Amino acid sequence: MADAVTILRQEITTLEQELAKRRQALAALTGSTTPMKRTASARPVLRPNQPGGPPLSVRIVSYLTANKGKLFVPAQVSAALAKTDKSVSRSYVQRRLGELFKRKQVKRENGRYGVA
Repeated sequence: MADAVTILRQEITTLEQELAKRRQALAALTGSTTPMKRTASARPVLRPNQPGGPPLSVRIVSYLTANKGKLFVPAQVSAALAKTDKSVSRSYVQRRLGELFKRKQVKRENGRYGVA
């Protein structure tokens, strides 16, 4: 008797999860922004957290400050920062360096960047 109850509970849980998936798909298709009612057995969707710590521009300035007096190309800066954060790309570092140069936080000489 206990096995039958356990099996029924598992089936109910599976059906509730399938129903929740279909409701989310329907809400996405219709563009509904109203929150759907969740059952107790439905688990929330876990999303990866954004990397903690300071923004990339702050990390770039701190790296250049630590190496004061030296000038680096964007590839060197991105390689150094990629050692701690794998999501850093050269193009993203290049954009941030351009923004930092416009804000006069870094200096640029012949395509190389350093602390202002």
